[in-house]
Amino acid sequence: MRQAKVRQEDIARAVGVSVSTVSRVLSGAPGISPATTRKVLDAAAALGTPLAAPAGGAEAASGHNMQRALLFLNQVDLNSGSGSIYHFVVTGIQNAARKIGLRVELALLGEDGEIPQSILGGPETGVLFAGVDPSAELMKTLADSHHPAVLVNGLDASMTHDQVAPNNYCGGGLAAQHLLDMGHRRILHLGTRRRATLAARSAGFLGAMRRAGLEDLQYHSVDMGNVTEREAHIAMQDLLKDGRFAYSAIFCSTDNVALAVMQELRMRGIDVPGEVSLLGFNGLPLAELSSPLLSTLSVDWEYLGIEAIRLLASRSADPERPTQQTQTQVILKQAESVIRGGK
Repeated sequence: MRQAKVRQEDIARAVGVSVSTVSRVLSGAPGISPATTRKVLDAAAALGTPLAAPAGGAEAASGHNMQRALLFLNQVDLNSGSGSIYHFVVTGIQNAARKIGLRVELALLGEDGEIPQSILGGPETGVLFAGVDPSAELMKTLADSHHPAVLVNGLDASMTHDQVAPNNYCGGGLAAQHLLDMGHRRILHLGTRRRATLAARSAGFLGAMRRAGLEDLQYHSVDMGNVTEREAHIAMQDLLKDGRFAYSAIFCSTDNVALAVMQELRMRGIDVPGEVSLLGFNGLPLAELSSPLLSTLSVDWEYLGIEAIRLLASRSADPERPTQQTQTQVILKQAESVIRGGK
């Protein structure tokens, strides 16, 4: 007897993802991590319907016209605790670029924030800005000179160039909803508006708080200058200066800020998570070394690099196509630092 065809619902249930995610994997749509794609394909095979990998990602974008790509990294971010995300971003860029025969070179912007013409060359040079927010003038220059360019972990409301970033707004909302679902009603947020990506995290969090419509809900947001350990210590010292702490939960815009906050609370004799629950963002490996283990919103940073190369090659092959913005999934990783709290 012929075996019944496996449904997408069956695959989704086996992997633990949504049916729409399975559908996107099978259609080769962008925005799905290699790890999730592999799980879906493995589950399909285990259920009796082996499937080939979809024609998508960097492998499908090999028809480019570039000889090399310049990679610009934000040196300020690299020197902070959250800068380790760019190790994974660069790994994704290198692996994807190698598959399409593209040479990637690290470069630095000039003191005026421009790319020196001596290193830029013509349209055969692609440009990747990883964590760098180029000026409007520089973006216009690249567009006018027909250089393929992609913002990696960056957002540009003008849509001058292609861009790929986590869905930070959704992630901030997910953080707020998780803390509310865990019963917390006195919630602090430590974030920054220094970059559009980080501002979106705060906006997502605050938007979800406003929409909650809970009469007993109290929340406060502190806008730090940057998401560094030093800024976190300064913020917490101010909040703890009278020896009391008014919140039962804290959402931090990055994991390194969350870990700095954990240390500051511990030094004041405040137990995490017994007295204060703590939630981070980024899904960095260092979060797996904390005690208690840090709950966080996780991002597949390597996939951002892979998708950046796909967008860059696609732009080189088809300079006239519409500008694209890819936003990737943010996933809640519940560990030990968030527990059910009282009001």
